[in-house]
Amino acid sequence: MKIATILGLGVLGMLFILPAQALTISNTDPDPHTVTVKAGSDSTELVVEPQMAVEPPCAAGCTVELENGELYDMKGGEEVSIEGGIIFVDAVPGSDDDDDDTAAIGEAGDSAEAPSDAAPQAQ
Repeated sequence: MKIATILGLGVLGMLFILPAQALTISNTDPDPHTVTVKAGSDSTELVVEPQMAVEPPCAAGCTVELENGELYDMKGGEEVSIEGGIIFVDAVPGSDDDDDDTAAIGEAGDSAEAPSDAAPQAQ
């Protein structure tokens, strides 16, 4: 029983460690769109109904092809939408604008403080 509990916790931990890098494709058009997602040697054809979303696997990058033949290279984890028959990238994982602002504030705060061991300047 003790071994089963430890193995169960190990499996549960692995689920939290390995985040899903699914690509999210939503369709804002009034008509359905057929997309083909190619990841490595795997190819999946999906129909994205109006006002719906699909999440094909795209962990290590993939190519998305619309029915009109347009190809889009994805890294994995993006949130994209189909609008007017064109794919638009809505969100990219790891690109948080707030991180840049925080870094700028930290740099400004550091430069505003004088070091405590600075030698007095001669006049």
